[in-house]
Amino acid sequence: MMNDLLANWLVKYRFALALLSILTLGFFAYGMTTLKMNTDFRIFFNDDYPSLVAYDNMETIYSRSDNILFLVGAADGEVFTKENLTIIESLTEEAWKLSFSTRVDSITNYQHTYAENDDLIVEQLVEDASLLTNTDLARIKEISLNDAVLLKRLIAPRSHVTVVHVSLELPEPQGKAVIKVMTEARALSKRFMDANPGLVIHLAGQTPINNAFNEVATEDFSGLWPIMLLLIIFFSIILLRSVSATVSLMILIVSGIIMTMGTTGWIGWAINSVNATAPTIILTLAVADCVHLLATYLQQIREGDNKVEAMSESLRINIQPIFLTSFTTAIGFLSMNFSDSPPFRELGNIAAIGVMGTLIYTLTLLPAVAILLTNTKQARKSKKTINLAPFSRWIIKNQNVIFIGTIVVSLGFISMVPLNSLNDDTIGYFHKNTEIRQASDYAQDNISGVQRIGYSFDTGTSGGINEPAFLQKMEAFTEWVRVQPEVDHIYTYSDIIKRLNQNMHGDDPSYYRLPQSRELASQYLLLYEMSLPFGLDLTNQVSADKSSLRVTVTLKNARANKLLGFEDRVQVWLQENAPELASPGASIAIMFANIGQDNIKGMLKGTAIALIIISLTLIIAFRSVKYGLLSLIPNAFPAGIAFGIWGIFVGNINLGAAVVFSITLGIVVDDSVHYLSKYIRSRKENKSSPEEAVHYAFEHVGMALVITTIILTVGFFTLYFSNFDVNSTMGLLVSGTIVIALVFDMLFLPTLLLKEEKWERRHLAKNEVNATKSPSLQDSSNQEPEGDSLAS
Repeated sequence: MMNDLLANWLVKYRFALALLSILTLGFFAYGMTTLKMNTDFRIFFNDDYPSLVAYDNMETIYSRSDNILFLVGAADGEVFTKENLTIIESLTEEAWKLSFSTRVDSITNYQHTYAENDDLIVEQLVEDASLLTNTDLARIKEISLNDAVLLKRLIAPRSHVTVVHVSLELPEPQGKAVIKVMTEARALSKRFMDANPGLVIHLAGQTPINNAFNEVATEDFSGLWPIMLLLIIFFSIILLRSVSATVSLMILIVSGIIMTMGTTGWIGWAINSVNATAPTIILTLAVADCVHLLATYLQQIREGDNKVEAMSESLRINIQPIFLTSFTTAIGFLSMNFSDSPPFRELGNIAAIGVMGTLIYTLTLLPAVAILLTNTKQARKSKKTINLAPFSRWIIKNQNVIFIGTIVVSLGFISMVPLNSLNDDTIGYFHKNTEIRQASDYAQDNISGVQRIGYSFDTGTSGGINEPAFLQKMEAFTEWVRVQPEVDHIYTYSDIIKRLNQNMHGDDPSYYRLPQSRELASQYLLLYEMSLPFGLDLTNQVSADKSSLRVTVTLKNARANKLLGFEDRVQVWLQENAPELASPGASIAIMFANIGQDNIKGMLKGTAIALIIISLTLIIAFRSVKYGLLSLIPNAFPAGIAFGIWGIFVGNINLGAAVVFSITLGIVVDDSVHYLSKYIRSRKENKSSPEEAVHYAFEHVGMALVITTIILTVGFFTLYFSNFDVNSTMGLLVSGTIVIALVFDMLFLPTLLLKEEKWERRHLAKNEVNATKSPSLQDSSNQEPEGDSLAS
């Protein structure tokens, strides 16, 4: 047989193959030196993704949204004291010195306007804070808490927290610039907190978010897989009960990681917060191939074979299932190319490369290493692994109850899948112990929400924003938005122009309304802009030619569902009230909410295609439509069961959960492939009955399945400790699905095979009875030559 020839060839030329493998590792190791990090949030989107295009267009018209927010909590719970305003004034001045800083906004340098006789006065709200009187402090507080531009944007309603907003112009690529400015910002906040005991400063904003992506990627890439490696060593020694086998396993794992990450470097893919998990995944998956090979190898030695004979027999038995499991696992990961998010496509491709590369090293490097390191005497003295024969007998004895019970329980959990809903939260991607999550939660709890949506309204004509008809529509939009339940704050030009109109009418409150003519609005705006200091103009809200303006809406406690629901209502309102101005909302939060929805659709399509390809592969490999189709149920059910359980206890699905079906599909196939291959081998080679074949499969592969499941589960569960919730959720769901797959394969698959055999025998018996009773068949059979009868 082909397997026999290939197994003997691999063992015969094992040292030459091992040497060649080691030489290739040098090539891949050099590729690892070219790896780079890319943590810009834009990596999650294709360049032509509509939400990203809308966001980039807005940044082209107005100022960039790269920023750092210094959230300052007053030590005594009151910002409007002479001491605290002096601190804010000083922090504002120091923030201008940060690298790439283009603008700093705070309550101290806020450009307050008021009327003095017939003049419009524009000046900083706070000048020389250390000289302020109690009367000055009371006036400043009253102005701040009654100004729609300041309240919930730069000052909390309880006046205990304020914000120093630093706008940045970061060079491309942003990676090093983000690290540099964040290092400076952290040092600045620490200096102020050290000098002012009790003062609290958190750093929020877009640049800290980008930096957080960088830090979690670095932590996952450098921190998780070494921990996983130690865990695998620990569990391998316990489960394989062989130090030499464990060392062989470690050599293969390290080789697989070097090959995978080296290839990643040569291709030019950058490491990001998603594909940084690749080493941990490859490390885990590498175990699946070699555990089966090593487990059979050690078993053959215990039964009396020498090392070469044992390895030849192990390869002969395992080459087909190892190749099939690697191939189907790679298909599962390749289905991630249907993802709408590039990092997940990269992760799928990297993992597929790693799986197939590890397969090659399993066949070319592992035999030589295992034979070289194994001590035959010690291997024969080592205790056998746990005997699953009693378990197989229990399965056979109680097959009816187990078969029906697993179907009922499985369908019950799968029916709970609709309890899940996609409810992404960009800030929620980060664990609660991360700096950015703590800062965002602090802002949410003390001043305002952190999810913002920008709307750009284009009049199509220069100076068109001052047209009364346009301003009235903007005012109507502003007032409608302001009363929406999700809205915490709206930053709009109409509030500024109304205040200017009031100022130009002697600060009469009755004139806090829109100007009646374009000329008046244009004059007010020109007079105001001429009075503004450098760097504090309106370019963050108004286009250079005054043809368009931006309205920024801040939402509170807004996850994906609320964001998209609010955006849908906005678009309906615009279509009904100002269709000529309709434009999509643009923000990072909107982008991630949309990509989550799109990713689910893409991954479901990819998973369906992968499932078909895997089934066809198994039909061809087993040369049996029956076994190929029977494998569908144990391969498709586990992920559904896992999501049903998730729906009961959690319910929220994020970007990482969307790819779980694709990741687990190829992995859970491993169990059914190895079990079916042993079952079929027993039926064909040993001419066993179905019950004997079930017993044979448990005896020869059952413990190996347990070992691989434990190690795979521990490996993926390591991702749960990632500070990036996308990876954490993915790790928890994948590890849970792998456990469910083992239980399902141990309970349902053998009983399904037994039931199918009984149904087939009954069907054949029924056909024979019908054939005997049919006169036409009897007549035709009597006319046939002896030896060619239907019975024969």
